[in-house]
Amino acid sequence: MPFCFTHAPLHTSYLMALSEAQKTELLTLQKLVRQYEGIVRTTRNVEQANKAKIELKKIRDKIDAIAPAGAADEFFAANPQQTITYGRKRGLEDLTEAYPTLTKMPMAKIGPNSDELEVNVLGSVLVAWENTFYPALGKIKLDFALSAERDSHFTILESLKRQMKILVETIEDMHSAIREDSKAQLRDMRTRQQRQFLLDGGIFLKKVYEYWKAVYEDIQANGPKCFNKDDTISVDTRLEVANYFHGKSVRETARFTVMFLHEAIEALNLPDLPVDKNKQR
Repeated sequence: MPFCFTHAPLHTSYLMALSEAQKTELLTLQKLVRQYEGIVRTTRNVEQANKAKIELKKIRDKIDAIAPAGAADEFFAANPQQTITYGRKRGLEDLTEAYPTLTKMPMAKIGPNSDELEVNVLGSVLVAWENTFYPALGKIKLDFALSAERDSHFTILESLKRQMKILVETIEDMHSAIREDSKAQLRDMRTRQQRQFLLDGGIFLKKVYEYWKAVYEDIQANGPKCFNKDDTISVDTRLEVANYFHGKSVRETARFTVMFLHEAIEALNLPDLPVDKNKQR
């Protein structure tokens, strides 16, 4: 009988040869792939989409150079990066690495006993939107139609704040309830209210994301819809406690807003529902 050598698959030998630095770089490149794929999916700017596709090819070529012959796919399968899913008991402190723009704003529980991550993220986003974004974005001078639409967003925000207040009360009542039947009833109420809060909040965030993305693209194209695109944001620091955007340019403020909303929507991990521009007005 002839003697036969057995060889490990080629991609396995490549995996074994990867250094820790290369493994770290692969994970970083994988995140970049996801970010650029998100841009390709969401942007309405053809030039921006084409640039993102070019960058995607460069990143994938780099991944193949580090771990060729299918080794990268095997590495990623063996080292899945954590994603946020509804109901997972992870803390707000776990968001920083995956969502660096989102977590530049304070992230906090909506109530002492609120333990659903996505609910707390949405609550934090709404608080930041009212206290930090709304005063600054109101300084951006837009045409009449865009200004009217921007004003309508505050009405939706007030409705979501009322939902959040009722949800907090239900959560705290459930936590303090003594009888099991009362707890069960309140638990069902909490589940329904959380689901509706996340659904309505997700629709709102997608609505304002599309709005501010269109504004930012118009600013970048030197379009006619923004009248002070070259100005800086100035807020009254004596009256407005949250002045993160004070001194920042209108362009940078609009860009940050789009990135913040994009990360907030990703962190909530909600179904990809169509945005009804007439709903919630």
